[in-house]
Amino acid sequence: MNHHRAAVALSLETIEQHLREPIALHALARRVGFSLWHFHRIFAEQTGESLGSYLRRRRLTVAAEELRATRRNILDIALDFQFESHEAFTRAFKAAFGITPRDFRRTGRLAWQRTRPRLTPRRLRQLPRLTTMTPQIIRLPALNLLGLSARFVPPTSPDADNLDVVPKLYARFCPLVSQLPQPQDQYIYGAARCPQDGELRHPDEREYLASINVNARTEAESPFVLWRIPASTYACFTHRGPVSRLGETINYAFGSWLPRSTYRHGDGPNLDRQDERFGDGGKDSVFDFLIPVVPR
Repeated sequence: MNHHRAAVALSLETIEQHLREPIALHALARRVGFSLWHFHRIFAEQTGESLGSYLRRRRLTVAAEELRATRRNILDIALDFQFESHEAFTRAFKAAFGITPRDFRRTGRLAWQRTRPRLTPRRLRQLPRLTTMTPQIIRLPALNLLGLSARFVPPTSPDADNLDVVPKLYARFCPLVSQLPQPQDQYIYGAARCPQDGELRHPDEREYLASINVNARTEAESPFVLWRIPASTYACFTHRGPVSRLGETINYAFGSWLPRSTYRHGDGPNLDRQDERFGDGGKDSVFDFLIPVVPR
């Protein structure tokens, strides 16, 4: 939608003007007319990248240019670009570019091929479409997902910890399934949403639920939680391959397919849905990734 693209373009301009200043993501979303939750979705739909990840990447890229062009103290540069310490800056810099700021300054060589260019309105319109994966549009009844939840940073962020947090969550949850009420279908569901309390330890943080679908009359007892999700239409992508590469399917769904489709992201969490095809989550694994959609 044109007004979504215009909102993202305005946010990109605002980010460039405030790379050396604190930027509250909720204030940035308000500036372009959306709640943070909705603008997270819109930004990812239009760019294939999370809002927090893009902001961090731009700060690191401009900081790298300053490291190369000046002899300023590394800590001063880190603080200028809103990193709280030398250690935090070094960790983020190495994750983005494969080299520490000190070694980059010494060698003058940066793995620039690993970076992505600054987004401009023109580049926003011309983002490449990398695959032809076509989802199935399906309608699911209301889901009552009962399970265990944890906070995580998704694979669209350079600080992603999903491959650590989510497997540990399932390792806790799966042995307890036999103690839960009878499931209403054959699936294990993963659901992801922005934390409802709004308190984030990381700008890209999400809440993940490992769960089964239970009867609507079920109530949750600690340590379990219950997410009630209304009947919705979903774009269902079939992910083939290891769980560790799910980020590629997610990036495609939001960065390539959704902006070019006749749909927009609906309310409700994204889901992954596992059955006997999942196996051990390795190279032969097959499972579904679903995003709620409504017609534009």
